[in-house]
Amino acid sequence: MEPISTTVIISTIVGYLAKKLKDNKTFQDFTTDFTSATINTIRPFFIEDEKPKELLTDLTNEPEEKIYIDAVANALAKAHKKDPNILQHLQEMYDTIKAKEKQGESISIVNSKNVVIGNITAGRDVVFGDNNQTGK
Repeated sequence: MEPISTTVIISTIVGYLAKKLKDNKTFQDFTTDFTSATINTIRPFFIEDEKPKELLTDLTNEPEEKIYIDAVANALAKAHKKDPNILQHLQEMYDTIKAKEKQGESISIVNSKNVVIGNITAGRDVVFGDNNQTGK
């Protein structure tokens, strides 16, 4: 099996967080799915002195806003760049999310380009890319 890119891992995690927040859940609801070691690793990026950081507040207020989704993804990517050991925790989160998806829970990857995970079933045409006009 081909290794999964860090970008796909981070996009999946951020999509899952955004979905939880969109469904009127909290960051704490999001964290219940993962081990305490993993949460202790990523929690400082979102919460400081028991208060949500601006990054989390913005995403909570507008979980579908691309700029806030990208900001969270960039924060996780930056954390990975500074400390490559964080990848094991991100991978654990990704694996947990994918396991939940296999059990039938809907997982969204939002506002990410060129990410296809799973099978595509279509009755007709499937178009990839930014130009989604068919028949031209």
